[in-house]
Amino acid sequence: MPLPRVFCALVLVLAAAAFGQPRPMQIQSSPAPDFIAYQALFREVVWIENQAAQEDAASAAALRSQSTRAAGLNSADYAALVAIAKDYAAARASYISARDAILSAVSAQRAAGGNATPAQNVQLSALFQQYIAMVEDHVAQPAARLTAAGAQALADYVHTTVAPRVTWGK
Repeated sequence: MPLPRVFCALVLVLAAAAFGQPRPMQIQSSPAPDFIAYQALFREVVWIENQAAQEDAASAAALRSQSTRAAGLNSADYAALVAIAKDYAAARASYISARDAILSAVSAQRAAGGNATPAQNVQLSALFQQYIAMVEDHVAQPAARLTAAGAQALADYVHTTVAPRVTWGK
């Protein structure tokens, strides 16, 4: 009896050596494109503002000042960025709510043995197109609403600081 166990163990060892260990999935290492990086920036700005709202006045001012300096913005440009980011967050939440309502209905239909209706597919497609347009609009807003120097500083910050640290896939 010991011989088959030894033989099986030997086969497993040889197979592992021949095929090697499985490699972990490769993460995209190039910087994220603008439409991804700006969404990450908007979520970060909203998070900072939410954190600042929970702090005392001095700590909140220090947090905002640090963010303003990091991005190279003056206070007026930072305020405009906060408004853009909050508007993006509200529009994104609205999209997610509408999408989830449709997907819940599709899920219920599938549980009952059915499929998504053509109308639901059209609704999801149209909703996604609206979401893409909303993202493109919000990505373009800093160039229109910030000073020229602020828009350039923010673009530089996004390309040098935000985009490289965003994990994304193609």
